[in-house]
Amino acid sequence: MVAPILALLGQGFQSRTRNLIPSLPGGDMRIAALLSGLILLSVVLRADDHNIDFDSHTDFSKLKTFSFGASQINSRRPELKNTLVVSKIQDAIRTALTARKMKETPDHADIVATITVDGLDYSVGPGGRANPIRGGRGDRGGRGGTDNPSAAKVDFTEGTLVIDLNTTAIPPVLVWRGVYHDTEKNDAKLAQKLPDDTKKLFSEFPPKGK
Repeated sequence: MVAPILALLGQGFQSRTRNLIPSLPGGDMRIAALLSGLILLSVVLRADDHNIDFDSHTDFSKLKTFSFGASQINSRRPELKNTLVVSKIQDAIRTALTARKMKETPDHADIVATITVDGLDYSVGPGGRANPIRGGRGDRGGRGGTDNPSAAKVDFTEGTLVIDLNTTAIPPVLVWRGVYHDTEKNDAKLAQKLPDDTKKLFSEFPPKGK
C-alpha cells in the first residue's frame, strides 16, 4: 500500500533533516514544504503495477463468446462512481475481445466479464504522513483518516481495478483475473485512466501459459 510507504519516507526525511531546522529561518515550514513536495513527487512517479492470473486448465482458444455481468465501483466520489466509467471500461474490454475474434452475445456466452473498481483518496498531512480520507472507498479509512471527505484536500487517489472472466457454468468458474493498481492526482484523473488500464490488462489475453 502507498500509505505505509509514504509514512516511512516521511520518517526518513525527518531524521535526515532534523539537525538543519534550527539553523534555518522558518526551518520547520521550509522542511515541511520540501517534505510534502518530495512525497507527492514520489507518488506521481510511482509506477503503476498490474497482475494477471488464470486457470491453466482452461483452453482459451475454445472461448468464442462473451457478455457482461454485474459491475461495482466502491467510492463516494461522483467523478469515479458513475455509469459512464463502467461503460468506458466495458468498451475497452469489448474492443479487446472482438479484436481476438470473440463475439458479444446477451445469452449463453462462454464467459462473463465483471468489473470492480476501488478508489481511496489520501491527504498528506504534517510530517509527510499520508492519511486516507474516509468516503473515498465506502467507510474505510482507518486510524488517522479524515472524516469529512467533501472538505478534505485530496493529494492523490489510489485505485484498484479488478476484471474477472467467469464461465457460465453452475457454479461459475473464474478462468481469468486482471488486477491493475493505479495512483493518480484525484478521482477524475483515475476515472480517465481506467480504460487505458483495461487495455493494458487485455494486452495479455489470452494468456500464453505459466
